[in-house]
Amino acid sequence: MTMQDRYIIVVKTMLGQGMPMTLKLIGACLLFSLLIGIVFGTIRSLKILGLYAVVCRGIPTIIVLLFFYATLVRGTQFWISVLSISLVEGAYMMEIVKGGFLSVDKGQWEAAKALNLPLIHTIVYIVLPQVMLVTIPALIGQIVMLVKGTSVAATIGCMDVLRRAQLLLPKYSYPLEIYAYILVIFFIMCHFLTWLGKRLERTVVKRIMGDKYV
Repeated sequence: MTMQDRYIIVVKTMLGQGMPMTLKLIGACLLFSLLIGIVFGTIRSLKILGLYAVVCRGIPTIIVLLFFYATLVRGTQFWISVLSISLVEGAYMMEIVKGGFLSVDKGQWEAAKALNLPLIHTIVYIVLPQVMLVTIPALIGQIVMLVKGTSVAATIGCMDVLRRAQLLLPKYSYPLEIYAYILVIFFIMCHFLTWLGKRLERTVVKRIMGDKYV
């Protein structure tokens, strides 16, 4: 088999069959972890949330994944992976959002209260813009970590791009070549997200602070 033939088979298997599952996994984990982070980070006063953050940040994602895989016998590999990764990444994002809210001076809240602004208006128009300025760089970094972390789903048989590559190994004795493709795929995704995050940060700063701060 020529190198070109191997390239076609590997790329067709990983990109054509594994990549859609990887993108689906990333999208679902990103959605749920952001929801966890934003909602729990906003209602940060509950002590149980502090315990949740300590537990999830203190356990490797793969251990959480294997725990739920052994516990939820009726769950599919995809949704078990989404649950495990979202819980762990959501804990980190919750702390980032929580830090953003704590960075807002108490005088901002007091001034809004003195003006009789509704709480929702205070959060949306006064607090959230300041929180976004503080948290966007950290959130983008955590999202990149999430993308890399989704690769653990292959350990329980989720048919993502990494698992598809592993299934090729018994057929084609070129592990270095196959894993090199995986390396390139994840590097491109993470590099693109980093670039996109920087563009988003500049856009937010420009709209909130003006052109001179960009």
